Amino acid sequence: MSTVRVIYHIARADFLERVRRYSFLIMLGLIVFLGYQTGIGNLTLELGQYRGEYNSAWVGAMMALIASFFLGWFGFYLVKGSVAHDRETGVGQIMATTPLTRPLYTFGKWISNFMVLMAMVTVLALAGLVIQFLQGESTGVEFGAFILPFIFIAMPVVAMVAALAVLFETIPFLAGGFGNIVYFFGFVMIFPFIDRMIKSNPAFEPLGMGLLMQDMQLAVWKVYPDYSGSFSLGAGGEVFAGTFTWAGIHWTVDLILARLSFFLIAVGLTLLGALFFDRFDPSRRKPKRTKSDASLNKPEPVPVSKPLPTVHLTPLSASSNTFSFLRLLVFELKLLLKGQRWWWYAVAVGLIVASFANTVENVRAFVLPFTWIWPILIWSGLGNREIQHNAHQMVFSSAAPLWRQLPATWLAGFLVTALTGSGVALKLIGTGDSIGLLAWISAAFFIPSFALACGVWSSSSKVFEIIYISLWYIGPLNKVDVVDYLGAHSNGNVLFFLPFSIALIVAAFIGRARQLQN
Repeated sequence: MSTVRVIYHIARADFLERVRRYSFLIMLGLIVFLGYQTGIGNLTLELGQYRGEYNSAWVGAMMALIASFFLGWFGFYLVKGSVAHDRETGVGQIMATTPLTRPLYTFGKWISNFMVLMAMVTVLALAGLVIQFLQGESTGVEFGAFILPFIFIAMPVVAMVAALAVLFETIPFLAGGFGNIVYFFGFVMIFPFIDRMIKSNPAFEPLGMGLLMQDMQLAVWKVYPDYSGSFSLGAGGEVFAGTFTWAGIHWTVDLILARLSFFLIAVGLTLLGALFFDRFDPSRRKPKRTKSDASLNKPEPVPVSKPLPTVHLTPLSASSNTFSFLRLLVFELKLLLKGQRWWWYAVAVGLIVASFANTVENVRAFVLPFTWIWPILIWSGLGNREIQHNAHQMVFSSAAPLWRQLPATWLAGFLVTALTGSGVALKLIGTGDSIGLLAWISAAFFIPSFALACGVWSSSSKVFEIIYISLWYIGPLNKVDVVDYLGAHSNGNVLFFLPFSIALIVAAFIGRARQLQN
């Protein structure tokens, strides 16, 4: 079979398998909702007090930029996990017995990722056509002006995201939750460098924002000399002082080559992933050496045959069968903290010390947010650890798993939250900050409740990691009071998050009951 046919069949099979998943349908629904919000004006492209006329060029550029931004940020989490799925289902082990090479496999996965994300881009493009007709400002469709921003702005970003997802999955320490966090902060860190990229060469700015901003600003200044130069993609609803007609970017050969160069970078990342890929060979994964492993390497003494001893079984007393919630809680807490290295505890203790060494304002604004982002990979295991480790048959068949094991799981998560944030709590009590203390209590209930509900309903740690870190970044770090659940710059919105936490716990119980029935 030729190389092209091998890559095609890998990509096709993987794409068809993924479009049948609930996660794909959920993401597709979110993309449709995003298009709807753009259509009703809740999400729009703004240049200060002005916006462009809703012609083909403007709508195409706006929707391409929305695709570039949102799929660049969250599309990674949608497509990441394909290699892990092959490993868990045993498909990868079957592939390992074939002549399939590592580059061919990673290329197939990259193309599959690209196709999944381009399906989302296609939905946004169709939504753009509907938006143009609904606005009615320009009913003539200029196909070239409309489609070129999707080809030269959105497609290169999607190709890069698809390749990064493959690369992260082939590097062991980036394949799990740590890689999800690394990508989130890596994407966020692009924005401080965008201004520098725009000034030097806007075509090489990854999201394509620089090209659009530079060209649109010139069009605004020709009509409105008082234009301030601002450019933003965000919540709409404002009354604009005026509109202008933008005919679109004049795509020269240099601009096209610059944008298509991201495809070459994506190919390079895919080949790099092939170097790290273990081809589902467990011998290429270096096992952790423990004391027990070292003892296994010692030569064993030659066994001497001895008669088997007579074994007498003592019947269990009634007290041996009694249930101890405290013992179960201790075991759940040990499972949560299992595998954490000494430096993890050192950082946690350091954050507690920092709570006493800073003013209460700095503690609420800076120390607490970083204190309660540190255990994110511990919380993300709540509610899904049993399924991830294929132990759910045993756990779910135990005595009263709904009313014994699940409350112990939540309480263990709450204890981790309270212990890591104990320094902040003592600081708030010592300074008499009752508002901050109420926000602390509310957040301490919300975090494990949210993690448990996400884990139970998604059977994955990824959903909690993505949503929680987004809330953390938008609320406490960027001072958006509505989602500032920590009270870093507000009162913590306690009247919402406490009842919401209770609702999340109820949702977790309903989800677990559903799992037990299945």
